[in-house]
Amino acid sequence: MTITTAELAVRLGVYLFVLVGAPLFFVVMFRLMDYAAKDTLVEQFSGQRAGLDTGQLNAYFERAGVDARTCRFCGSANGPNYTYCHNCQERLAD
Repeated sequence: MTITTAELAVRLGVYLFVLVGAPLFFVVMFRLMDYAAKDTLVEQFSGQRAGLDTGQLNAYFERAGVDARTCRFCGSANGPNYTYCHNCQERLAD
């Protein structure tokens, strides 16, 4: 049984795709996940935000005269019955 040139080319192409393509795919996916980890959305929910929150709830609590609790991570104001910060989702200290 002899192998034709076209069949040999297809077999070599599949071999190279499996040998090179699959690891390359995982390297590219790893790099994309590494890039996504530096996204500001991830920083926002990990408690590592650089800036303080100056959102509408801060102004509401000031206007309403409610005793707001300040988050130690992001500085946003939270209601007295909040367990987690509305901005960074960190647990508020009791």
